[in-house]
Amino acid sequence: MAALLHAIQHAAALRRERVFRDRRHPLDLYDDEQMFKLYRFSRQGCLHLINRLSRRIQHSTRRNHALPPSLQVFVALRFFATGSVMDCTSCIHGIHISTTSRTVRRVALALGELRDEVIKFPETMEEVKTAQVDFFNLAGMPNVVGAVDGTHVELHGAPLDDEYIYTNRKGKHSINVQLICNARYKITNVCARWPGSTHDSRVLRNSRIGERFADGELPGILVGDSGYPLQPWLITPLRDPQGNAERNYNRAHCRTRVTIEQLNGQLKNKFRCLMGQGIQMSAPRACDIIIASLTSPKTLKNRNKPSKWNRMKCHTTPQIRTS
Repeated sequence: MAALLHAIQHAAALRRERVFRDRRHPLDLYDDEQMFKLYRFSRQGCLHLINRLSRRIQHSTRRNHALPPSLQVFVALRFFATGSVMDCTSCIHGIHISTTSRTVRRVALALGELRDEVIKFPETMEEVKTAQVDFFNLAGMPNVVGAVDGTHVELHGAPLDDEYIYTNRKGKHSINVQLICNARYKITNVCARWPGSTHDSRVLRNSRIGERFADGELPGILVGDSGYPLQPWLITPLRDPQGNAERNYNRAHCRTRVTIEQLNGQLKNKFRCLMGQGIQMSAPRACDIIIASLTSPKTLKNRNKPSKWNRMKCHTTPQIRTS
C-alpha cells in the first residue's frame, strides 16, 4: 500500500503543471494605425468580421480558457497578413501553436461559408448594366461584365504522390487560382481548386462560370489575356494588330483587363500568406485559406478613375447591351 501511494505521489510530481499564458487582446492594445499594420484591417473592419463570424466560431463552453470569437479572428487575420509560420502568430497572441493551427482552420472554414454571400457574379439586368457601364467608362469597351485571369499561389510542399501536377511552368509548387473582377476591384467569381500545372484556359473551360457562359446563361462578355482562346463571350488581344483600329482595340483591351492584374497585386500585398515562400499547409487546406482571404469583406481599394475613352481614338461603337 505504501509503495502504491509513493508511486502516485511520484507521478503527480512529474506531471507538468498547466500554464495559462497572458492573452492580450488587440482591441485593447493597438490604435487604428497599428492594427492596420499588424492585421491589414482597420478597427471597424475587424469589428465587422467579428460580428459576422461570432456565431459560427463561438465555442460551446469556456472550458480550458477557450478563445473568444474576437481573439480567434485576430489570430487568423495575423496569419493571413504575414504568411509566416504559425509559431510567430502564436507568440504574439500568447497561445500554443496547436491552438493557432486549429483557430486558423476554424476561421477559414467560417469565412468560406460566407463565400456565396460576398462573391457574387452580376446576373440581374441592373447589376449587368452597372458592370458594363463601369467598364465602358475605363476605356470604351462595350458589354464587358468582368475581367478574368489566373494567379498562382505557391505551396511550401506538395503531396509526394501527385507532386508533378502541382509543379507550374516556373518549377514551383502552386495552386492556380482563377479570379474574375469588375471595374471596381470587387471579386465576382473565384475558382481555387486546380493544381499549378493546369493552364488558365482549362481552368476557365471546366469551371462553372465558363460552362454558364458557353451555354448562354450569362449576359455580357469577359476580357482575358492571350492565354485564353477567343470565344463569343470572351475577347482577347490581337497578336499582330494591323492599322489604327486594331491597335486602338488592343490599347482599350489592355486598359480594361489591367483591373484584374492590379487586383492580383493588391490582394497578395494585403494577404502575404498568398505570396513569398507559399502556404505551409496541405493543398486542400491551402485552398480553404485562399477562399477565406478572398471572402474577407472590403479587402481591396478602388483605385480606378474615370478615363476618357475617346482620347484613345477608339472606333468601337459605344453600345451597352443589357440583355
